[in-house]
Amino acid sequence: MAAPTSSASACSGERWPPLESSPEVFNQFMWSLGVPRGEVEFHDVYGLDADALAMVPQPVLAVVFCFPDPPEDPAAPPEQVSATEDKWRIQAWTCFSNQQPAWTRMRVLEKDDDMARAHSLAASAGDTEIGDIVEEHYVCFTALNGTLYELDGMKGGPIKHGPSSPESLLQDAVIVIKAMMQRIPNSVNFNVMVLSRKLK
Repeated sequence: MAAPTSSASACSGERWPPLESSPEVFNQFMWSLGVPRGEVEFHDVYGLDADALAMVPQPVLAVVFCFPDPPEDPAAPPEQVSATEDKWRIQAWTCFSNQQPAWTRMRVLEKDDDMARAHSLAASAGDTEIGDIVEEHYVCFTALNGTLYELDGMKGGPIKHGPSSPESLLQDAVIVIKAMMQRIPNSVNFNVMVLSRKLK
C-alpha cells in the first residue's frame, strides 16, 4: 500500500510537519512520548485480504488508517466516550480520550513543547518529501468495552461502529476502512498500520 503523509498544509509551519505513514516514523513518535519500547510496536498492513491480515502481528490494539481528505459528509454528531483503560492508550492517543471539545484539545497539544519536539523528531525520520499541501488524514480504530470506535481528531468525539473485540478488531476495522475507500474511488493513496502488543 502507499505511504502518504498526514493531513496538513505548509501553513502549519515547521513546528508541526506532516508525519509519514510508516511504522518507523510512528514508533519513533510513540517512543519519544514515553511509551516503553518493549510493550507495543507499529507494523504495516500489506493488504486487506484475509491472507494479508493473517500475517499481522497479534494482539492488535489499534488500527491506523491514512487516506485522502474525503468530500464533506453531513454525518450525525458522534457520541462521546471516556477511555480510561490501558496506559499505552492514554499516552499515545490522549488527544482523543477525554471529554474536552476537539478545538480545546488541539490548542492544548499545539502549545505542548514536549509533544512538538517528539513530533518533529519523528517527522525527520520519514523518507517522503513533503509538498506545499498535504491532503491526507489519519484516523485510528480501537475496540473498547465490546465496541469498535473510530478516533478522528477532526471530529467532536469517538464514532461508534458496532460490536468488536480485541480478537476481531483488525477485521472489524477493515470493513469500515473498505467502505471509506469506496467513497474515494479515484485515489490509491491509502495506508493501513496496526499497533500491536509485543508478546513477552
